[in-house]
Amino acid sequence: MSGSVGGTRSTFGAQVRSTRHSAPSYGFGSGTRKGQEKVFVSQEHAQLSTTPCSPGPAVYNAKAAVGTQVDGSKASAPQWCFGTSGRFQGNSKEAPPGPGQYDATAGLGTQASSKRASAPIYGFGSSTREQVEKVFVTEEHNKSLYGVGSPGPATYTAKSGVGNQVNSKMGTQPGWVMGKAERFTYDHVKRAAGAPGPGAYAATPAVGVQVASTKISTPRFGFGTSDRDKAAKVYISSEHEKVTGGRDAPGPGTYPIGNMTGSQNASSRQVTAARWGFGTAERFTPGNKQSSAPGPGQYVI
Repeated sequence: MSGSVGGTRSTFGAQVRSTRHSAPSYGFGSGTRKGQEKVFVSQEHAQLSTTPCSPGPAVYNAKAAVGTQVDGSKASAPQWCFGTSGRFQGNSKEAPPGPGQYDATAGLGTQASSKRASAPIYGFGSSTREQVEKVFVTEEHNKSLYGVGSPGPATYTAKSGVGNQVNSKMGTQPGWVMGKAERFTYDHVKRAAGAPGPGAYAATPAVGVQVASTKISTPRFGFGTSDRDKAAKVYISSEHEKVTGGRDAPGPGTYPIGNMTGSQNASSRQVTAARWGFGTAERFTPGNKQSSAPGPGQYVI
């Protein structure tokens, strides 16, 4: 493609390339309703548009549904309001009494009105037990009065259950008291009384040299003061000698460590790793067809 210029073609609108289809464009029509009336689409479409001259919105005079209805087909709803006439008209004696004027009688006790029944009143009886003994209700009730002549509570002299029991049917429990005898009365106790009390013994420390022959002093260990030259002259065993085989070897940091990156010339055992770099040849050489290709952004899409 000769004369290529950087940039891209839009996929919207008319496509200049024949291999691409231009999409249809839609817009708002500019025709009026009168012109639309002369257009015949189909018989079904004509049936849907039978009233093209109907009034638009807000043209109808909608009557209120509240209040008096001017249309005879609609019933007017009844209206209520507060009256303006006086409360007590005519003779003032006919006026009913206001709140608090009625003489309300008590609902408890004897009712003066015959329309209300007086509730029964209960109280504590005043008859004595002697009068109750003469009343016979039933045979079952008479059985419950077998203990009427028994003495009441607090009449019996209850003996204490602690200490000596006067009644032979009740066993006397053993009693213990604090003794009054002296503390140290026997010979072996007297010897124990002369022993020192707590905190009187001189406790020797358990760490360090033990002065008592019954206690063994534990061994103590410390850091030695001899140097390595003296330790080298000590022979312990053949196995111990094997441990000190590398004693005269050089310490860490003594061995020269070669560079592991780049050419390995010092040691033939190490392979030199491959190296890559940026080429120095020109990009566009004469006679190279690939060098004449357009760069990025040069294609017209």
